Amino acid sequence: MTTPALIEVVDDDEDVRRMMLMVLPVHGFKARAHAGGHAYLKAERSSGPRVMLLDVRMPEMSGIELQMRLKETGDDIPVIFMSGESLPYETQAAKRSDAVAFLTKPFDTRQLLDALEKGFKVYAQSRGSASGQ
Repeated sequence: MTTPALIEVVDDDEDVRRMMLMVLPVHGFKARAHAGGHAYLKAERSSGPRVMLLDVRMPEMSGIELQMRLKETGDDIPVIFMSGESLPYETQAAKRSDAVAFLTKPFDTRQLLDALEKGFKVYAQSRGSASGQ
């Protein structure tokens, strides 16, 4: 039996986290929600295919800051940024990053699934190149 792909949802909005925890399993994904960057960094790392849905604007640690921290620590999880209320410089920074996609809230399920598909392709490619394939 194959383990479902994991989506790490990092968003300070409890309603967004709750919605993702309901929607993602319906589409065959396992989901874990984190209330912010610090909560994600404290969580146990998962092995296997995974992608992160990451809010751009959060208190204490922005999504941009979390993505930079992940790169510094070698956590190469593909990131899909989400934003509903970002300032122009935050939106531009997210779009200039090596994020897989940028979703503007509210987004529809098709946009989400397309971005996740792209994220898992990036995940697979990074594993193929890491093993010399």
